[in-house]
Order: sequence, then C-alpha cells, then structure tokens
Amino acid sequence: MSPARPITESRVERKQRETRQKLIDAAERLMSDGPIDHVQIKHITAQADVGHGTFYLHFKSKYDILIPIVKAKAARWDKQIQVRVNSMDDPAEVMAYSGRQMSRLIQHDSLWRWFLRHSGVPVEDMKSAIGAFSARDMNKALVSGRFDVPDVDVANSFLFGAFVNSLLTSFDSEDPDSVIDQMMEMLLRALGIGDNEAHELTNRPLDKINPG
Repeated sequence: MSPARPITESRVERKQRETRQKLIDAAERLMSDGPIDHVQIKHITAQADVGHGTFYLHFKSKYDILIPIVKAKAARWDKQIQVRVNSMDDPAEVMAYSGRQMSRLIQHDSLWRWFLRHSGVPVEDMKSAIGAFSARDMNKALVSGRFDVPDVDVANSFLFGAFVNSLLTSFDSEDPDSVIDQMMEMLLRALGIGDNEAHELTNRPLDKINPG
C-alpha cells in the first residue's frame, strides 16, 4: 500500500484562511482600543483592507467574529495555567487554582466581559470557549476519585452554569475576587470536598498570569 499523501492546502483555501485571520486580527485591535458597541463591520473590513461583503463570507456578525478571539485568549491563558499546575498532585487543588486564575483573567478582560454580558451570544459558543477547560480538570479529578459525582454530564453543566453566572455577578461587584473565590469554594463543596478544605484551597495566594 502506497503511503497516504499529505493533505495540502489549495491556494483558494490558503487565501480564505489568511483573509479570515486578517478580519479576526483587525476586529481584536479595534475592539481592544475602544467600546465594542461602537465597532461596526465597515470599520473591521477597512482595518483588514478587504471588501465589506468579504466579512460575511466568514462571519455572520461582529458578535460571531468575537468568538474565535475570546477562545484564543482563553487558550493562551490556559497554557500558562497548565505550566503552573503541572507540579500539583491534588486534582482539587488544580481545579481551585485553574478556576480562580481563569476567572480573574476573564473578569479583567474587556472583550471577555462584553462576550459574557451579551445575551445574543449562543450558550454553545460560550461552552466552546471556556467549558473545555473546566471539563478537562473535572474529568481528571473524577478518574482519581477525588470528587463524588453521580453523573459527569450533569456535573459539567452545573459547573459551567455556576462559573458563567458567578463571573457575571463579579462584574458588578466591588470585590470581584471575593465573588470568584466564593464561587470556587462552593463548587468544590458541591463536588464533595469538605468545607474547611474547600475554603483553604480557594483562599491560597495566587501568582501573576500574563494576560497578554
């Protein structure tokens, strides 16, 4: 049997990918520099130096283009977080640290804040952007037997809902870090971690994560 040919990208596919990325980069620059509500499609296409109609070949709306932007931010933050938790043996400590750090980074990021506040953003897209990280940490803890959860899918849905709603609450709080830490403490308790241990795990000092 002859070896499989490597999958190559056609010129058209490469051009489409590059144009899509130009639009994403332009949108991120514009949305980071000023109020997102003021950014229009014509501003994004002008910044990307493409025709107005080209935008709609790749995205449905300016809200749609924000999804890959916030996903990429979360992925960059998660890489830094994973470096720090590699030395942690306790899955509950990993979840507490990861959740508190990711929440703080989201809380301080204007694009993420707008993304979560906007009621028009589909729930599935929100899960796609941040749900994977909590599900990964949850599954590791379940395999280890650290958490007592009768149904994994229900638990992941519960975690996601609590995570998002607590973040929204933190946006309007005078002490957002406290809201985040309380949220993580309650989640650990719900997963079977004792009250004192959950409180201790979610009140440890945190190091600095680069938001860039």
